[in-house]
Amino acid sequence: MEHYNVTGMSCAACSARVEKAVSKLDGVNTCSVNLLTNSMVVEGNIPSNQIIEAVEKAGYHAALQDSSSNNPKADNTAFTNNDTIVLRNRLLSSLIVLAIP
Repeated sequence: MEHYNVTGMSCAACSARVEKAVSKLDGVNTCSVNLLTNSMVVEGNIPSNQIIEAVEKAGYHAALQDSSSNNPKADNTAFTNNDTIVLRNRLLSSLIVLAIP
């Protein structure tokens, strides 16, 4: 069982798309994606680079979680500069739509 960090997901459809893309791979027994923690657990006999490649083809980013970390969620809480820009733009778009009526 391998744990991955998955970034770029913003809704349930995103997590379903990642799960479907990884589950299609030969050698994957189960795949479970958690949108809230931006994580994925994959069971099977398949190299991690193929799993990461499938996630990237689906339009998202993935990386193996650091197994030496005691708190795997700690890596998921930091936003990159690009994430901050995307979130800011979504907020501004929402405010504009709410202000129209």
